[in-house]
Amino acid sequence: MGFLGTLARLVRRLLPTAEKGPLIRALRVSEAQVSGIIATAADAIVSIDEWARVVLFNHAAEEMFGYRAKELLGQPLERLFPERLRPPQGQRVRDFASAPVAELPLEACCLDLFGLRRTGEEFPVEASMSKLDNGGSRLVTLILRDTTERVLRERERHVLTEVGHLLFSTLDEEQALANAAEQVATSLTDCCIIDLLEDGRGRRLKVAHRDPAKARLVEVLEQTPQDRRLPYLLATVMRTRLPELIPEVSPEFIESISQSEPHLQALRELNPRSLVCVPILAQGRLLGALALISSHPQRRYGENELRLGEALATRASIAIEHARLYRAAREATRARDDVLGVVAHDLRNPLNAIVLSAQMLLRQQPHLSEPRAQGPLRAILNSARRMDRLIQDLLNVTCMEAGQLAVVVQPEPTSALLQDAFEAARPLASELQLTLDVPEELPWVRADRDRLLQVFSNLLGNALKFTPSGGQITLGAQVDGEMIRFWVRDTGPGIAPEAIEHLFDRFWQARRGDRRGAGLGLSITRGLVEAHAGRIWVESEPGRGSTFFFTVPVASPAHEPLSSGA
Repeated sequence: MGFLGTLARLVRRLLPTAEKGPLIRALRVSEAQVSGIIATAADAIVSIDEWARVVLFNHAAEEMFGYRAKELLGQPLERLFPERLRPPQGQRVRDFASAPVAELPLEACCLDLFGLRRTGEEFPVEASMSKLDNGGSRLVTLILRDTTERVLRERERHVLTEVGHLLFSTLDEEQALANAAEQVATSLTDCCIIDLLEDGRGRRLKVAHRDPAKARLVEVLEQTPQDRRLPYLLATVMRTRLPELIPEVSPEFIESISQSEPHLQALRELNPRSLVCVPILAQGRLLGALALISSHPQRRYGENELRLGEALATRASIAIEHARLYRAAREATRARDDVLGVVAHDLRNPLNAIVLSAQMLLRQQPHLSEPRAQGPLRAILNSARRMDRLIQDLLNVTCMEAGQLAVVVQPEPTSALLQDAFEAARPLASELQLTLDVPEELPWVRADRDRLLQVFSNLLGNALKFTPSGGQITLGAQVDGEMIRFWVRDTGPGIAPEAIEHLFDRFWQARRGDRRGAGLGLSITRGLVEAHAGRIWVESEPGRGSTFFFTVPVASPAHEPLSSGA
């Protein structure tokens, strides 16, 4: 060992002969012990002198780099670096060697470098450095750890995250899968292949290769027809639904999976050395398969790569299902809207005929002036009008979901709107106490008059429906900052807390047995309020009634008409 050997030479030169023996023997024992520790250390240990020549190369270093110690002793350290990185990495080591120890920051003692094996393979290493100065002689020692697996695992986690973003960045699942294959091939493997199952047959979706020069090869592989009955690997995996790990691909294996002479030539040019192939499954249903291929002779796939392939396949299956479910939902919504449009059109024509006929009979037949005779006709008329309102509600819901519920806002007098809503509800509240709670002065609102009156009608109609005879309903408003806050308060049975969160959902009713409506009124009301840039909510206590609140923006003063008395 350099330092102990130097110390032994100093002892022989300076101490009397009688005193040399025990010290030299002790130093030799220490040197042997240190040498034994270094030789058997799990980490690679390399020491260099002041000229950056290798003076120590332990057994672990031999295993790491593929050289025997005798081949490296006396050689420059930079021989262990990739040629393209020798100047910068060599300079970092020299800077460490030449700087005073007291001036060295902690990060200067730990470097992330790239090593070069005898085979020509580059690999990442973590280097911990120390140095010993002894009378002009300097010894720098590097303890090296191969971080290939750690770096690879970190890269895999990063790529899985990136692939997740790519897969869910678009609802076009084929484009998303193609983008993900490119990311995987560029960052992790040499080649990534994805097949999808269609009508019982595999369809080649994407072949992505790390090397752009392999474009012709990729084209041949992409155009190769896939048949699950043939021995091609992805077809086999789709047939068995079991993953395949081939740590070492042989020429015979390549021939066994080829489907044609051009396909065989393309596979040979691809030169797979190791591969993983996994099925893409969603809840037991086969969607396709993907393959990860390495052409690197030093990289053999194992259980880690198999787990990586399965993780990628899981993400792919979720993305495919997500896109297909979304597309199916859109198609179902479109079909429903088409049916609603046809039904609304076809129902309204006979309804209009019924309404007109009932009105004509009421006007033209003198003997129908008796209440007993008018009752059935008025029942027909009222039922037809309720059906017409239901049809309009269905159409409004369709427009809301399509983002086509139009409101044309303009300044409207708030007090007049409230009075109109109050007067419209009063004939229906003969057995209730209906009151109006409004300040004398209220600013105007920015509103679509007809739509806002529809909001009042829905909320008041709801209160009328559930408030028992003798109860009270109050319609009110007040200024709330830049908004007008309206409310409809009743003394009905109230709403259970668990029902409030669903109250504005489509087709939902607090009382499931109550079929006095389709459960659309409050959903439409919310849509109308939100179209006015307002919000709606409810406060209720079972047994003590409910209060529905909603807000509408105040019109700017410039848009309010001047008072006639000004």
